[in-house]
Amino acid sequence: MKTLKKTSKRFYDPNDACFTRNLEKLVKAHGGGWAVIAGGRLIGAGPESKLENLTAIARRRYPKDIPLITPIPRREELECIL
Repeated sequence: MKTLKKTSKRFYDPNDACFTRNLEKLVKAHGGGWAVIAGGRLIGAGPESKLENLTAIARRRYPKDIPLITPIPRREELECIL
């Protein structure tokens, strides 16, 4: 009788990975702002007023990808979490 092996499949999102890799730099430079990431690459970061433009750039460069649009925590917010 064969035994079935359980294989764990992990979900990997290149946009999330990019955000995690760049979190420290983003917090220092743009804490309290927003980041737009698509295709596993940082498209840009800045205040909410730039989101429409950054999102349009992301969609043009990576039309098959859903961009990650996420707030960037401030340093003091991040310290509270840790």
